[in-house]
Amino acid sequence: MSTLKAYLNRETLFTLPTLGWVVSALVAFMMVMSGGSKVVGTQEMVGNFEFMNLSPYLMLVGLLEVVGAIMLMVPRLSQYGATLIGSVMAAAVCMHLSLGFPGTELPIMLGVGGFLGYKLRGL
Repeated sequence: MSTLKAYLNRETLFTLPTLGWVVSALVAFMMVMSGGSKVVGTQEMVGNFEFMNLSPYLMLVGLLEVVGAIMLMVPRLSQYGATLIGSVMAAAVCMHLSLGFPGTELPIMLGVGGFLGYKLRGL
């Protein structure tokens, strides 16, 4: 109990590494939800990938997102997870821009958030 009280102290709670863990957890949660819907094959994701002529890659992209999110939360693998998430999100931005889709803000924020969370945790 004293360890929990010491950790929840104001001086130790509001630090940059704690902020990095929070950002990493948010990015990982969003990537697992997005990748999970691709792996399961929801109607919306199947329709989007068919429209972009990428339906053979639906499962691969979903698995890469889920694996990247898991790797981001494991401290020894977080650098590789941040790189994988950044790469997948950069590809998503490129695909959206090549087809003229609006709404590239979320993939950009997820990619940057993955790297930001990883870097803040190391401070």
